[in-house]
Amino acid sequence: MATMHRVRRPKTMRLVLLGVMAAVLGVALAWSAFPAAVSAPDAPATPGNESLDSHPWGELGCTLPGAGIDSVPGLFDFRHACTHHDGCYQGFDRAGGTAVIDRARCDELFRTDLAASCEYLHGTAQNWRARECESTANAYYAVARSFGRAYYTGTGDPS
Repeated sequence: MATMHRVRRPKTMRLVLLGVMAAVLGVALAWSAFPAAVSAPDAPATPGNESLDSHPWGELGCTLPGAGIDSVPGLFDFRHACTHHDGCYQGFDRAGGTAVIDRARCDELFRTDLAASCEYLHGTAQNWRARECESTANAYYAVARSFGRAYYTGTGDPS
């Protein structure tokens, strides 16, 4: 009859394993504590990945004379997209540095930001609110393409 001997790991090995597990857990918790920020040059500006803290180009946003039209609670929040579009039209890149960016590129970034904002707010839902957000985003993009030339002050191609 064979006897099974219980193999015991030395206490040192258990302490090392416990220390490694604690270190991995600590790194994971620290990593998740910091929210994602707009860092890549073309990362979309949405309510979920940046704050509306001071931008070097200001924060006028999407407005009509006397009224801000960049958010409707529950439907859309385009404040970040509008703020970054304003900066791009003034010749700033996403991080606030001066850059030569064509107006068409600014508008494409705006379109991406608008769509990303709808996706952030509504996910993949296909309810009336999500469709209204997408429809409003398309209208904002169309207005920027049709009437934005007069407001573009950057050094790129204004067409």
